[in-house]
Amino acid sequence: MIVIVSGSGHRPARPLLRGLGGARLVTPRTLAGPGTRCDPADLPAATLGTRCGTLAAGDVTAVLACLPAVTPWDLPHIAGPERSFVAAELTALLALWLQAPALVVNRPVPGSLCGRGLDPGDARWAAVQAGLPITARSRAETRLTLVGDRVLPGGADPAAAELVRALAKALDATVLCVRLAREPDRGWCVHGVEPWWQAADGEVTAALGALIAEGAR
Repeated sequence: MIVIVSGSGHRPARPLLRGLGGARLVTPRTLAGPGTRCDPADLPAATLGTRCGTLAAGDVTAVLACLPAVTPWDLPHIAGPERSFVAAELTALLALWLQAPALVVNRPVPGSLCGRGLDPGDARWAAVQAGLPITARSRAETRLTLVGDRVLPGGADPAAAELVRALAKALDATVLCVRLAREPDRGWCVHGVEPWWQAADGEVTAALGALIAEGAR
Protein backbone atom coordinates (compact mmCIF):
# COMPACT_ATOMS: atom_id res chain seq x y z
CA MET A 1 0.00 0.00 0.00
CA ILE A 2 1.18 3.51 -0.86
CA VAL A 3 0.16 6.27 1.55
CA ILE A 4 0.16 9.98 0.73
CA VAL A 5 0.17 12.25 3.79
CA SER A 6 -1.16 15.67 2.87
CA GLY A 7 -3.02 18.63 4.31
CA SER A 8 -4.47 22.09 3.78
CA GLY A 9 -2.64 23.95 1.01
CA HIS A 10 -0.44 20.95 0.20
CA ARG A 11 -2.71 18.81 -1.95
CA PRO A 12 -0.65 16.75 -4.43
CA ALA A 13 -0.92 17.40 -8.16
CA ARG A 14 -3.63 15.49 -9.98
CA PRO A 15 -1.18 13.34 -12.03
CA LEU A 16 0.37 12.13 -8.78
CA LEU A 17 -2.98 11.17 -7.26
CA ARG A 18 -4.16 9.48 -10.46
CA GLY A 19 -0.87 7.85 -11.40
CA LEU A 20 -0.26 5.96 -8.18
CA GLY A 21 -3.27 3.71 -8.43
CA GLY A 22 -4.70 2.65 -5.09
CA ALA A 23 -2.69 5.15 -3.06
CA ARG A 24 -4.38 6.03 0.22
CA LEU A 25 -4.63 9.71 1.05
CA VAL A 26 -4.25 10.53 4.75
CA THR A 27 -4.96 14.05 6.01
CA PRO A 28 -5.14 15.48 9.53
CA ARG A 29 -8.94 15.40 9.28
CA THR A 30 -8.88 11.63 8.77
CA LEU A 31 -6.77 11.03 11.87
CA ALA A 32 -9.78 10.46 14.07
CA GLY A 33 -10.32 6.89 15.06
CA PRO A 34 -9.33 4.21 17.55
CA GLY A 35 -6.31 2.01 17.01
CA THR A 36 -3.37 4.42 17.10
CA ARG A 37 -0.30 2.79 18.62
CA CYS A 38 3.19 4.24 18.17
CA ASP A 39 5.68 2.79 20.61
CA PRO A 40 9.21 4.11 19.87
CA ALA A 41 10.57 0.78 21.07
CA ASP A 42 8.47 -1.18 18.57
CA LEU A 43 7.95 1.02 15.51
CA PRO A 44 7.44 -1.86 13.02
CA ALA A 45 4.20 -2.60 14.89
CA ALA A 46 3.02 1.02 14.78
CA THR A 47 -0.57 1.64 13.75
CA LEU A 48 -2.46 4.81 12.88
CA GLY A 49 -6.14 5.11 13.63
CA THR A 50 -8.07 6.82 10.83
CA ARG A 51 -11.70 7.32 9.89
CA CYS A 52 -11.22 4.64 7.23
CA GLY A 53 -9.79 2.08 9.65
CA THR A 54 -6.46 1.24 11.21
CA LEU A 55 -3.33 1.78 9.12
CA ALA A 56 -0.52 -0.59 10.08
CA ALA A 57 3.04 0.41 9.24
CA GLY A 58 3.80 -3.17 8.26
CA ASP A 59 1.22 -2.98 5.46
CA VAL A 60 2.70 0.18 3.96
CA THR A 61 5.05 -0.11 0.98
CA ALA A 62 5.90 3.58 0.86
CA VAL A 63 4.78 6.93 2.26
CA LEU A 64 4.88 10.17 0.30
CA ALA A 65 5.12 12.90 2.93
CA CYS A 66 3.54 16.04 1.44
CA LEU A 67 2.99 18.01 4.60
CA PRO A 68 5.60 19.98 6.61
CA ALA A 69 3.42 20.11 9.74
CA VAL A 70 -0.17 19.91 10.88
CA THR A 71 -1.56 23.40 11.37
CA PRO A 72 -4.76 24.71 12.97
CA TRP A 73 -6.09 25.35 9.44
CA ASP A 74 -5.97 21.58 8.83
CA LEU A 75 -8.44 21.05 11.67
CA PRO A 76 -11.61 23.07 11.04
CA HIS A 77 -13.61 20.31 12.75
CA ILE A 78 -11.82 20.95 16.06
CA ALA A 79 -13.07 23.65 18.43
CA GLY A 80 -11.10 26.87 17.88
CA PRO A 81 -9.33 27.08 21.27
CA GLU A 82 -8.11 23.49 20.93
CA ARG A 83 -6.80 23.57 17.35
CA SER A 84 -3.21 24.66 18.06
CA PHE A 85 -2.80 22.01 20.74
CA VAL A 86 -4.29 19.25 18.60
CA ALA A 87 -2.18 20.33 15.61
CA ALA A 88 1.01 20.06 17.68
CA GLU A 89 -0.03 16.64 19.00
CA LEU A 90 -0.82 15.29 15.51
CA THR A 91 2.48 16.66 14.15
CA ALA A 92 4.35 14.80 16.89
CA LEU A 93 2.35 11.63 16.21
CA LEU A 94 3.05 11.73 12.47
CA ALA A 95 6.74 12.46 13.06
CA LEU A 96 6.96 9.25 15.08
CA TRP A 97 4.79 7.14 12.77
CA LEU A 98 6.76 8.23 9.70
CA GLN A 99 9.84 6.56 11.15
CA ALA A 100 8.17 3.16 10.85
CA PRO A 101 7.58 2.47 7.10
CA ALA A 102 10.59 1.24 5.13
CA LEU A 103 10.38 3.92 2.42
CA VAL A 104 9.37 7.51 3.20
CA VAL A 105 9.75 10.31 0.63
CA ASN A 106 11.19 12.44 2.14
CA ARG A 107 11.94 11.31 5.67
CA PRO A 108 11.01 13.76 8.44
CA VAL A 109 13.61 15.98 10.08
CA PRO A 110 13.22 18.19 13.16
CA GLY A 111 10.76 20.91 12.22
CA SER A 112 9.43 19.27 9.04
CA LEU A 113 7.42 16.10 8.46
CA CYS A 114 8.44 16.05 4.78
CA GLY A 115 12.18 16.52 5.23
CA ARG A 116 14.20 19.40 3.85
CA GLY A 117 13.84 20.84 0.37
CA LEU A 118 10.63 22.78 0.88
CA ASP A 119 11.87 26.10 2.27
CA PRO A 120 13.71 28.18 -0.38
CA GLY A 121 15.80 29.94 2.27
CA ASP A 122 16.94 26.66 3.78
CA ALA A 123 17.74 25.25 0.33
CA ARG A 124 19.83 28.28 -0.59
CA TRP A 125 21.67 28.09 2.74
CA ALA A 126 22.37 24.38 2.14
CA ALA A 127 23.64 25.20 -1.34
CA VAL A 128 26.04 27.82 0.03
CA GLN A 129 27.25 25.41 2.72
CA ALA A 130 27.92 22.79 0.05
CA GLY A 131 29.78 25.26 -2.16
CA LEU A 132 27.07 25.30 -4.83
CA PRO A 133 26.32 28.50 -6.80
CA ILE A 134 23.11 30.40 -6.04
CA THR A 135 21.51 33.32 -7.83
CA ALA A 136 19.52 36.31 -6.68
CA ARG A 137 17.76 36.74 -10.03
CA SER A 138 14.04 37.38 -9.74
CA ARG A 139 13.03 34.66 -12.20
CA ALA A 140 14.16 31.10 -12.74
CA GLU A 141 14.80 29.72 -16.22
CA THR A 142 14.03 26.07 -15.68
CA ARG A 143 12.64 23.61 -13.16
CA LEU A 144 14.03 20.11 -12.67
CA THR A 145 12.86 17.32 -10.38
CA LEU A 146 15.09 14.63 -8.93
CA VAL A 147 13.52 11.24 -8.20
CA GLY A 148 16.07 8.85 -6.73
CA ASP A 149 18.99 9.22 -9.13
CA ARG A 150 16.92 10.42 -12.10
CA VAL A 151 16.61 14.08 -13.06
CA LEU A 152 13.45 14.98 -14.95
CA PRO A 153 12.41 15.93 -17.52
CA GLY A 154 14.72 13.70 -19.48
CA GLY A 155 17.28 15.40 -21.66
CA ALA A 156 18.11 18.11 -19.10
CA ASP A 157 21.46 19.88 -19.43
CA PRO A 158 24.01 17.58 -17.72
CA ALA A 159 25.49 20.48 -15.72
CA ALA A 160 22.06 21.48 -14.44
CA ALA A 161 21.25 17.87 -13.58
CA GLU A 162 24.46 17.48 -11.57
CA LEU A 163 23.69 20.69 -9.67
CA VAL A 164 20.28 19.29 -8.71
CA ARG A 165 21.85 16.02 -7.56
CA ALA A 166 24.42 17.90 -5.48
CA LEU A 167 21.71 20.01 -3.80
CA ALA A 168 19.59 16.93 -3.09
CA LYS A 169 22.61 15.31 -1.43
CA ALA A 170 23.16 18.41 0.70
CA LEU A 171 19.49 18.33 1.76
CA ASP A 172 19.40 14.52 2.11
CA ALA A 173 16.35 14.49 -0.17
CA THR A 174 15.20 11.50 -2.21
CA VAL A 175 12.84 13.64 -4.28
CA LEU A 176 13.45 17.33 -4.89
CA CYS A 177 12.07 20.00 -7.23
CA VAL A 178 14.62 22.75 -7.95
CA ARG A 179 14.40 26.03 -9.86
CA LEU A 180 17.57 27.04 -11.67
CA ALA A 181 18.84 30.09 -13.51
CA ARG A 182 21.90 30.44 -15.71
CA GLU A 183 24.39 33.21 -14.93
CA PRO A 184 26.69 34.34 -17.78
CA ASP A 185 29.85 34.00 -15.71
CA ARG A 186 28.96 31.03 -13.48
CA GLY A 187 26.66 28.77 -15.44
CA TRP A 188 23.69 27.12 -13.73
CA CYS A 189 22.84 28.39 -10.25
CA VAL A 190 20.26 27.42 -7.62
CA HIS A 191 17.32 29.83 -7.66
CA GLY A 192 15.02 28.04 -5.23
CA VAL A 193 12.87 25.00 -4.55
CA GLU A 194 9.18 24.22 -4.55
CA PRO A 195 6.95 21.40 -3.29
CA TRP A 196 7.73 18.44 -5.53
CA TRP A 197 4.27 16.94 -5.03
CA GLN A 198 2.57 20.01 -6.50
CA ALA A 199 4.92 20.11 -9.49
CA ALA A 200 4.68 16.38 -10.21
CA ASP A 201 3.63 15.48 -13.75
CA GLY A 202 3.17 12.11 -15.42
CA GLU A 203 6.89 11.57 -15.89
CA VAL A 204 7.68 12.31 -12.24
CA THR A 205 4.81 10.09 -11.11
CA ALA A 206 6.07 7.19 -13.23
CA ALA A 207 9.58 7.62 -11.81
CA LEU A 208 8.16 7.60 -8.28
CA GLY A 209 6.28 4.39 -9.05
CA ALA A 210 9.51 2.80 -10.25
CA LEU A 211 11.36 4.02 -7.15
CA ILE A 212 8.71 2.55 -4.87
CA ALA A 213 8.68 -0.75 -6.78
CA GLU A 214 12.45 -0.98 -6.51
CA GLY A 215 12.35 -0.27 -2.78
CA ALA A 216 9.73 -2.96 -2.25
CA ARG A 217 11.92 -5.72 -3.69
